[in-house]
Amino acid sequence: MAVSDLGYKIIARPNNSLTPEAGIKVLAGLVAIVLIVGLGFAHMGAWLVLPFAGLEVLAFAYTFYYIQQHSGDFESITIVDDRVVVEKRNYKEITTTVLQRNWAQVNVRGVESGKGVIGKSGLFIQSHGKEVEFGRNFINDEQRTILARELKQKLKNIY
Repeated sequence: MAVSDLGYKIIARPNNSLTPEAGIKVLAGLVAIVLIVGLGFAHMGAWLVLPFAGLEVLAFAYTFYYIQQHSGDFESITIVDDRVVVEKRNYKEITTTVLQRNWAQVNVRGVESGKGVIGKSGLFIQSHGKEVEFGRNFINDEQRTILARELKQKLKNIY
């Protein structure tokens, strides 16, 4: 009986519970509230509130725009045959790293910033001098540990 490897794939995405249409409705509601309050203060003589209300509306609009632009971001790990493919999408930039399955190692260790360890762990996959971090923004430390254990098991079961 021949055993074939049908592959393995995991995808990490941000939680996007707000649809674009709902985002526009929420933004319109916030703009209406800000403008009503701003116009009320302007009517009482505090007209200087209006420029700040406009800045607040611009900040809200930019925030919703940024969230919408990054709603399709993801990171994926695909294990097929003798390859481990790690793909990342950040806005319009897509990066793909291909590692050899036989030599791939999975590590969970502390992530460092410019000021040293920041108290957060990172899931790293490495092979032949290449190293890629997975799930930095999309999964928590507990999920990283569970996923690392699962990946180590999948990498051992080659054929």
